[in-house]
Amino acid sequence: MAEGSLSDLRIVDLTQGIAGPYCTKLFADLGAEVIKVEPPDGDWSRTLGPFPSDEPHPEKSGLFLHLNTGKKSLTLDLESDTGQALVKKLLAEADVLVESDGQTRMAELGLAHDDLRGGLPNLISVSVTPFGCSGPYKDYRGNSLTAMAMSTIMYNTGHPDREPLTTGGTPADYIAGIHAWIGALAAVAYRAEHGKGQHVDVSLAESAACTDEYNAGMYAFQGAIRRRFYSRHVFGYPMDIMACKDGYIVFIPGAGGFPQRGLTQEGTVSPMSLLMENPELDQNPLFQSGQERMIRWREVDELIQPFLDTKEAKEIVDFAQALRMPFAPVPTVKDLVEDEHLAARSFFETIDHPEASKLTYAGAPFRMSETPPMINRAPTLGEHNEEFGASADA
Repeated sequence: MAEGSLSDLRIVDLTQGIAGPYCTKLFADLGAEVIKVEPPDGDWSRTLGPFPSDEPHPEKSGLFLHLNTGKKSLTLDLESDTGQALVKKLLAEADVLVESDGQTRMAELGLAHDDLRGGLPNLISVSVTPFGCSGPYKDYRGNSLTAMAMSTIMYNTGHPDREPLTTGGTPADYIAGIHAWIGALAAVAYRAEHGKGQHVDVSLAESAACTDEYNAGMYAFQGAIRRRFYSRHVFGYPMDIMACKDGYIVFIPGAGGFPQRGLTQEGTVSPMSLLMENPELDQNPLFQSGQERMIRWREVDELIQPFLDTKEAKEIVDFAQALRMPFAPVPTVKDLVEDEHLAARSFFETIDHPEASKLTYAGAPFRMSETPPMINRAPTLGEHNEEFGASADA
């Protein structure tokens, strides 16, 4: 088996939670040596589930196991002189430092980029924080929920006459983690060309705002603030999650002959009329104007829903895809794990862990023909202390 594509890199990971650990997980899965420095009690994500049989255990957190594959665990008290000295010793032989406490806190520990760059000019420091390392909010606390709020994604989600909503999970953490990884890789490439490290400053709020589609652009161009429009894509309606006989589908007819204006040319048959087996749709005014559908969306729902109620998701999706309409089912987690397409691509992997035993893990988000990512188990707390010369009270 070929070495990982990043096997020549050493990463010192001081992060906890989700965003930073996801960044360093991407390094580890591509072969980099990632030394995860945990406080003596461990990364706080070890206290979060899911746990087997709902019994909390620091070595069996599904979240921790997922986010820390392939890493080495070293427990240190960074408040102590011994802990700080050992981290600096590790950094002397490292390529990248990733932290999630911010440069104010790192400066208190003598580990900020400005503290290190004099003696370690080649070191790349990456900060993954709620609001970044500069500006009025730099020391504010935050998480994915606050980042989603600050990005305006939340403002545009939900019913127009209700409070804003956020999406499920913690998307800003994962988006920021990816951005931190990309920023670190760009800094590694820059160092290879110019011979010096730099500080990469990643904000969860700004990372989420980068996925904001065109809200900021709409305000800049028109002075308009986009309103909440249920779960619908206001300029492409119907573009929605809709119920069918046995579940839900993502209903997106637009790319398959159902454009914003003018469903078909005269004398042609639209994919929508074929899908719904109703040729009269070609003459329906609602199916001739995107603007009309947006205004009269309830009537569109009333027209489409009876058809969906009689069909199963697979039947609808298969026929729609044959018509080049990008429909998709909305699977449960069970459906996803058992999906034939993901099975054919070997996306999910089974990994054995000394405490958590065999579990199913999501695999790599991309394929590489020569140096494929390898998903290895997460470490137990302090598993590699002896390797790096850490004493129990360090």
